[in-house]
Amino acid sequence: MLNMKNYFLPLGFCLLCNHAINAQEGTNSNPDTSNNYNFTPVNILPPPEASVTINQDPKIKMLLDIKSKMEKDGEFSDRYKIQLYYGNLNQANEIMKTAKQAFPQWDSSIQWETPNYKVWIGNYRSKIEADRALKEIKKEFPSAFRFIPEKK
Repeated sequence: MLNMKNYFLPLGFCLLCNHAINAQEGTNSNPDTSNNYNFTPVNILPPPEASVTINQDPKIKMLLDIKSKMEKDGEFSDRYKIQLYYGNLNQANEIMKTAKQAFPQWDSSIQWETPNYKVWIGNYRSKIEADRALKEIKKEFPSAFRFIPEKK
């Protein structure tokens, strides 16, 4: 394929020279009649704006909302939790009740691991966030500790 730049430069030079020669030969000094070229005005309009219409199943929105909630709850990533108790069910229920009253800002739950029950509190994104909560929780539950639960 020929390189088009090589042809535009000489073509423009020839047009410029031709115009200069015609200007020297012309004797008419009237600026309105000295231009012998006939130009036709061209209106260049901007391209029309494009629009896109997306038709999607409404269930996609519902699934994205569920996924977003699961990510907030930490079901997809490693999160830190704090264990308050490990032992029998009656004592675990008491500890959980006390934890909900003392720390309503964090969710608490009871987990069963043969043959005992565990009371967990919180769902922390970072180690530092869990450590800050642990410092506060240790005032009420001195044996509490931070950990990352194993995925089942």
